[in-house]
Amino acid sequence: MKLTELRLTNFSVVRQGTFAFSPQINVFLGRNGAGKSHVMKLLYSMLRAHREVSQKPVPADVAPALKSKLVGVFRPDEAAVGRLVSRGTGRKTASVVLEAAHSPKSSALECKFTVSTLGRVAVGATSFPRMQPSVFLPSREALAMYEGFVQAYEDRELSFDETYRDLCVQLSGAQLRGPRLDAVRKLATPLEDVLGGTIRLNGGRFYRSAQGGNLEAHLLSEGLRKIGALTHLVLNGSLIKNGFLFWDEPEANLNPRLVTVIAKTLRRLAGFGIQVFVATHDFLLLNELAMADDYRGGLKDGAPEVDVRFIGLKLSPDGSHVSVESVDRLRDLHTNDILEEFAAYYGRRSELIANVPS
Repeated sequence: MKLTELRLTNFSVVRQGTFAFSPQINVFLGRNGAGKSHVMKLLYSMLRAHREVSQKPVPADVAPALKSKLVGVFRPDEAAVGRLVSRGTGRKTASVVLEAAHSPKSSALECKFTVSTLGRVAVGATSFPRMQPSVFLPSREALAMYEGFVQAYEDRELSFDETYRDLCVQLSGAQLRGPRLDAVRKLATPLEDVLGGTIRLNGGRFYRSAQGGNLEAHLLSEGLRKIGALTHLVLNGSLIKNGFLFWDEPEANLNPRLVTVIAKTLRRLAGFGIQVFVATHDFLLLNELAMADDYRGGLKDGAPEVDVRFIGLKLSPDGSHVSVESVDRLRDLHTNDILEEFAAYYGRRSELIANVPS
């Protein structure tokens, strides 16, 4: 089952927008405040709520679970889910329609819900089945904060949204065994090579285990901790075939050499059958994925050929709303703030070089 399309009306900064998804990798780009993280959190909340309800022994209404998840993930003031509706005068209602399909030729399955400024969440007739697990990786890594985090989150008010709590729960899973471990080993081995060892959970704390001994995960660089968390999620079965990965700014605190590792890893995950959603501001990550998509069969880097969809969110001049554009080639985006800013930089640099006295 893959997500195929999302249609939004009056949700957050998206007054009206349609997102067409690739079954493999989807890359969101746009300025800060354009809604990239909000769209990924919305998708994640819907998948998690439907999975939670589908696991109950008796049929249940998905609306309460969805409302609870939206509040936990977005953390609006006073748990007022109506604050997710686009701001403006008078009362409004946000509409969300998410479609999925088993294959490009199969009929679409649909889930629709509305949320009013008064906070009422109403779910329409849904044909969504029990979805596979989904993982949300925030821009901040979680290995260093893992120890005791879930208990603290349950007992106290912490300034973290629920994606961090969910991630720590998923990190608590033990490593797979037997054929299931063998099936994911090829995904983890390149990451362990970068880490210089394996990731182990021992006594509620993560360690990197290598020939020189064990090193506490929080003594590793933040970039390596992010790769370590991803490695553990692969090996403990949190990231599985036909599952979903949402990763917000994977490039944060990563050296450019590690960014190229992440680009290859995303392709391997997509080739394994995981539908990937990434929000990025990084020129290198964006163009590594674009290059792999444009020159299929030419890279010979050991990562599979995959389909990549680029989704641009353009913020209006007054910052009140965004427009949405989905394309199959990065060069076809009408607005690419990352490329435009790099071009402006080289323009300024060329001008300075031209004005240097000979």
